[in-house]
Amino acid sequence: MFRFRWWLLCAALALGPSLEATPPLSTIADVLFTADGNRFNGLMTISCQSFQASDASNVAAEVKRVQITNGILYVQLIPTTDARTPAIYTVQYNGNSNVVYGETWAVPPSLIALRVADVRLAPGSVTGSAPPSSSISVQISDVTGLQNALNVRPVAGTGFTVSRAAVINSNGSIDGATGNLSDCLHVDGTSGACGTGGSGTSPVTFVDGEVPSGTLDGSNAAFTLSSAPNPPASLEIFRNGLLLRPGGDYSLSSNALTFLAGAAPQPGDALLASYRVSVVLSGIGFVDGETPSGVMNGVNTSFTLSQIPNPAASLAVFRNGIRLKPGLDYTSSNNTITFVTASMPQSGDVVLCAYRVAQ
Repeated sequence: MFRFRWWLLCAALALGPSLEATPPLSTIADVLFTADGNRFNGLMTISCQSFQASDASNVAAEVKRVQITNGILYVQLIPTTDARTPAIYTVQYNGNSNVVYGETWAVPPSLIALRVADVRLAPGSVTGSAPPSSSISVQISDVTGLQNALNVRPVAGTGFTVSRAAVINSNGSIDGATGNLSDCLHVDGTSGACGTGGSGTSPVTFVDGEVPSGTLDGSNAAFTLSSAPNPPASLEIFRNGLLLRPGGDYSLSSNALTFLAGAAPQPGDALLASYRVSVVLSGIGFVDGETPSGVMNGVNTSFTLSQIPNPAASLAVFRNGIRLKPGLDYTSSNNTITFVTASMPQSGDVVLCAYRVAQ
């Protein structure tokens, strides 16, 4: 019996200091004023839910009332910003028995006195400490279905590289696109100079405003283009701003232009060529050098195209080499062209049209 009592005495002496220890406190000291500049007099009500302080002390839910006289505030509170469980203080200011306003405090640990501005939270702020972290190792096999989900996802291929466009190879893996940084990527994963087709072999080019090579001396009739127009009907040759007529003013063979007798360019003439080179665009077609159907007799104003221009603004109408202005010289509706009286085609006139269509 004596030994048991002696053991209880030793245990009490050992545990006594820890049981009596109080959690750390932070002091909030300030002078409070009302909106009209007078010192605040009234009651401050501070409430909190139960939480666990930084030293593992269990703090019970409490409502604390502090009397403020002549604006002097002095109160000590357990810090909440380092608490083991999230905690805040809800504060209400009561003057003349009415609630003046309320706010929320997050009190940090401090050895010096804090002011209200140091603990006041802005509306909508979130505070609180995270619970102690712990590290555990989770294997893929520990998560049901994770391995199957990973198996259906593409993986990095042998050609994978960073800072490149992604290309799915024949094995379903992801490689990095090859080629120069200035190249264009095609839908089949190949790359090449921009303006080329799949695998970088088929040219897709619009040529505009090219000056054919050849001597302008009034006798030379042979000129050369940089590429062969494809289709040949896409070629438009302008001489001093007038559209020339294929077969009537010149002939074309591959990329060689031959002007007919009496049509050789003169010194000082301006020759410009526009054409396509194997352009294939999904959903877009081209109509070149079409003569609309209709009687050219100086009376008839209505002519019909073989297809409907799409968009309508792509329609270009030339009369005797001069491009006409829509709305001023003619109007169009679907595939019908209606000329105004002053611009109606006369007998012997040459009318040519070019436009795009939807395919």
